[in-house]
Amino acid sequence: MKYSLDAGAWSSVFAVPSSVVDKYIKLADGASLRLLLYLLRHGGESFTEEQLRDALGIKRDGELEDAAMFWFQRGIIRMDEGELIPTDDTAQERLPGAEEDIREPRPSSLRRVADAGAGAAIYTSKDIAQRINTDSAVDFLFRQVQSLYGRVLKTTESRMVLQLVDFYGLPAEVAVMLLKYCFKVGKTTPSYILSTAQDWVNEDIRTVEAADAHLLRLEKRFSTEENLRRAMDMKTKFSPNQLTYIKKWTEEWGFGEDMVILAYEITLDKTGALNFSYTNKILENWKNSGIYNTDAAKRETEEWKGKSQKKSGNNSSIDMDDVMDELRRQYQ
Repeated sequence: MKYSLDAGAWSSVFAVPSSVVDKYIKLADGASLRLLLYLLRHGGESFTEEQLRDALGIKRDGELEDAAMFWFQRGIIRMDEGELIPTDDTAQERLPGAEEDIREPRPSSLRRVADAGAGAAIYTSKDIAQRINTDSAVDFLFRQVQSLYGRVLKTTESRMVLQLVDFYGLPAEVAVMLLKYCFKVGKTTPSYILSTAQDWVNEDIRTVEAADAHLLRLEKRFSTEENLRRAMDMKTKFSPNQLTYIKKWTEEWGFGEDMVILAYEITLDKTGALNFSYTNKILENWKNSGIYNTDAAKRETEEWKGKSQKKSGNNSSIDMDDVMDELRRQYQ
């Protein structure tokens, strides 16, 4: 009589490194886990993206690229000329069946979309992997961006990161400053980030010093807008036209918030409504008269009121109320 173990399904097994489970089980999505398990099951083999999509049942565009990028950025798999294979070492744990001699990925050409406009490009997963693996600045930038998002980057986000460097010419440190600003204001879509990058390039903001000065201006502008919005009891944000006025008053003409608020209060008193054109004329008159503080502005207003009340009959004197009435007729 012979005896043997009936292993059943256990007759064929493969190992999963403990560190992979301990560190990433909560972070990896379903596609990422399926991809890793499949590669571990076929240790020592390599697969094209088409083969993996068929084997894993992945249909959505970009899903396999996102799953592969999750493990690539953590050093778990390598991308070799369009093929995916496990690395030799995963967090100091040997992956079963991994090849000892793995070729370094060769640079792949970047495919542009001819009609997508300046700065637009399509990066393949190979392009992204190649840059992270060979460019320390890009690797630093990717780590920073991933920390901001708090998750693995999607393919569109990864492409956006490379566009900041390749097409807008921003150094990695400046790109990080731009991204942190976008996250601070709650605008984190690739389209908004790239639009902001274009604005920075147009204003020649390409150094850390220039970016720091620009961010200080933006922070001051945002604070001013919020303070004025509360002072004017506005429940919605300013319109683009109103923001243009505010920028002119505070940045070009150099008025403080208190002067703008005083001009706004005079506008309400004379017109009974929010009227930025009317407020603009008041501030323009103060600018031309060299009046830049509320005390001087209030004294001038009281002086005009006094002249109006005297009614001296001097036709050369100017009645402030008449001036305001004329402004109302022009701008209302």
